[in-house]
Amino acid sequence: PGISVTQAIELMQTQDRVLKAFPEVQSVYGKAGRADTSTDPAPLSMMETTVILKPQGEWRAKERWYSGRLPGFLQPLVRPIWPDRISWDDLVAEMDRALRIPGVTNAWTMPIKARIDMLTTGVRTPVGVKIFGPDLAELERLGTQIEALLPAVEGTRSVFAERAAGGYFVDIEPRRDELARLGITIADLQDVIMFAVGGENLGTVIDGRARYPINVRYPRELRDDLEQLGRVLVDAPGGAAVPLAQVAELKIVSGPAMLRDENGFLASYVYVDVAGRDIGGYVAEAKRLVREQV
Repeated sequence: PGISVTQAIELMQTQDRVLKAFPEVQSVYGKAGRADTSTDPAPLSMMETTVILKPQGEWRAKERWYSGRLPGFLQPLVRPIWPDRISWDDLVAEMDRALRIPGVTNAWTMPIKARIDMLTTGVRTPVGVKIFGPDLAELERLGTQIEALLPAVEGTRSVFAERAAGGYFVDIEPRRDELARLGITIADLQDVIMFAVGGENLGTVIDGRARYPINVRYPRELRDDLEQLGRVLVDAPGGAAVPLAQVAELKIVSGPAMLRDENGFLASYVYVDVAGRDIGGYVAEAKRLVREQV
């Protein structure tokens, strides 16, 4: 939670490289954050990677009792019962072990199934826990408590509770007395913050059917920490320029990166990936554990 755009891209590219290294993989395509649509409410820390696999006949061989014993023309008869290639579950288990990156939780599913699950329930894993209430901090506390509890249930491959209040924001609070002394209006200050720090679209480049916005703002090295931001100059009447830190207080605060609302309540989700057992039995056992201990 609170990951930057640059870090999200680096992390996603690392994941893509690890997955592409598997001989069974044909191509990998990763996406960080949400698509440009209001129907995809995903934080930047949610990465979605689609892995296209080669035909199963090209996967790595697996030793079987008949390997090297049966003649080649008889082997196709026993392969449907005892496949001599690694299975989909074997491959996913290997990928999961290779992608143990600190701070990242994996969940494995099929692309179309994931879309249907997200549209119908909002949960993109085989099992999910929804927590409702009025207080974001309490929702996060309960979610992390359930996250620590569910690995004890047999079949839990991974579990991740949303950090609803895990976003980081730069607050710029004007010093009104200082602005008044220098004759700078709040609008002048906000223009500097909007153009220099946030960036503003000034026009559009047209290239055939494509449209590219022309965005103006300070280069990254002039705005990548609070000290640098504090040096951004604000014009005062009479031609003088004063640093932003003189006319505003800059601080980093934590808050909700995303607000999820369902049936009039604030909501928080716990995502659970299950492997090696039936979903119904898993849900029944998980319900009992949560009811007893949360």
